[in-house]
Amino acid sequence: MNRKLLMLLAASSMALSLAACGSSGTGTAEPAGTAASDSESAESAGAEETTETAETGGEVGGKLVVWEHTAQFEEPLKAVIEGFHEAYPDVEVEYSVKTSDQYYNLLQTAMQANECPDVFWTNGKATTNYESYVEQGLLMELTDLVDWSTFDDTTAMNIVTLEDGSVYQTPTAETGGRAVFYNKDIFEENGWKIPKTFSEFEELLRSMKEAGVQPISLAASDPWNILFIWEPILAAQHLDYIREWETEGYVNVNDERVVDSYNTLLKWGEEGYFGPNWTGATGDGATIAFATGQAAMVINGTWNISTFEELNPELNFGAFQLPTEDGEYPFVATNSAGMAVSAKTQNKDAALAFVNYFVSVDGQTRWLNASGGIPCTTKIVAEDPVVREVSGSFTTMATSYYDILGHQAGTGDSPCNVWEEDQLKILTGAMSVQDFVDELQALCLSREEYLQ
Repeated sequence: MNRKLLMLLAASSMALSLAACGSSGTGTAEPAGTAASDSESAESAGAEETTETAETGGEVGGKLVVWEHTAQFEEPLKAVIEGFHEAYPDVEVEYSVKTSDQYYNLLQTAMQANECPDVFWTNGKATTNYESYVEQGLLMELTDLVDWSTFDDTTAMNIVTLEDGSVYQTPTAETGGRAVFYNKDIFEENGWKIPKTFSEFEELLRSMKEAGVQPISLAASDPWNILFIWEPILAAQHLDYIREWETEGYVNVNDERVVDSYNTLLKWGEEGYFGPNWTGATGDGATIAFATGQAAMVINGTWNISTFEELNPELNFGAFQLPTEDGEYPFVATNSAGMAVSAKTQNKDAALAFVNYFVSVDGQTRWLNASGGIPCTTKIVAEDPVVREVSGSFTTMATSYYDILGHQAGTGDSPCNVWEEDQLKILTGAMSVQDFVDELQALCLSREEYLQ
C-alpha cells in the first residue's frame, strides 16, 4: 500500500463524515530552492537577473510562483513543470496547491496584498471570477502572446474567449467529462453487468444494497461533486431537456425535468445507495472509499482517473455512462480552463514562457496523461486504458446544466454562484428542490430577453 494511500486512510474516518476544512500542498522545481511554506508561496516571485530576455531570443530565468486550486491536479502540474524545466532550465518554479473550497478567497487575499502568484488557475467563463479579474486589470492579456494552435478545430477556446475576442487565460486540451467508474472485481464476483437502460441501473443499485455492497461513493459536502453525479442523472433521465436547449437555444432552469432528476438523487440517498453520513463526506473520503473497494462505483469527473490509480495501483476499474431508458449513453462534457498570468508579475518573460509551454502539444500531453483527462484533439493520444474506455463509452454528447446556467445568467447576481452556495441545502432539507431551482431561474434571463 503506497504512502499517499496510508496517509489518506489515516484520516478517512473523519473525511467520510466531516466536511473538509482545507489544506494546501507546496513544491519547488529545480534548479534551486526548497519546498516553500504556504505563506512564502503566496508571495509573487520577482525576476532574478538574466543577461537576455525571451523577447531578444536569449535565455529566460528567474523564479515563478504557480497556484493550482485542488490536489487532484498536483500531479499534472508537476508533470508540466518537469517538461517546462527541460526547456527552460534556468527558471525556478514554485507551486502551491490549494483546496477548491478556499481557493478563490486565498487568491483574492493575495491579490489585495499585492502578493499574487505569477501564474494561477481560474475557471474561465464557467464562473464570474475570470471576467471580474479582467475588469479589475488583474490579468495579463494573452490574446497575441500565446500560440493557441494546439486547440485548432476544437471548442477549447470557448471557455476563455471573451465577447470582444480577447483572451486572458489558457484553456486545457481536456474534455472534462463525467463517468460512472466501477470496480471490475466487485462486479465480476457478484455477476453484475454494465446496465443498458436507466431502470437496469436502478435495479443494479438495489441488488448491490441487498448484497451488502455500498453501491456509490459520493462526496456530498462539495457542490461540485454533487454536480458531477447529478448531471449524468439529468442527461440519462431527461436527455430531451438537454436537446431542447441545444436545438432551441433556451430552457427554463427550473423545469420539472430538472426537479425530477434532483429528486432521483435524493431518493438514492434515502435508499442508502451512498452509504451512511453521505451528506458530510468529503472528496478525499469518497475517493478513498472507491479506491479501496469500500464502494462498487463512483460517479465523478474523468480527471479523477489518475488519482484512483495513484491511491491504489492494483485497482481493477473501468468506466461507463449512465444509460437512458432507450439505450443511449450520453456523455456530459465541458471545456476545461487552465492558467492565467498576473498583470503584476515581475517575471513576464518566464510567465509567458510557462503558459506557452502549458498549451503546447507536449505540455498538454503531459497534463492529460497525468490527470487521466479525455483529449479534445487528435493531436494528443491518451495512454491510460481507462481513459480510452471512457472515450468509447458514450453514444452522444450532452451539454452541462452548469453551462446552461452560465449562458442564461442575468445581469445581477450570478445563478452559478448561487448554485454553488445553495445546492447543498437541498440535501439537508434546508431548501426544497423546487425553491432552489426557482431561485436560479429568477437570476436568469427570460426566454424573450435571452433570444432577442
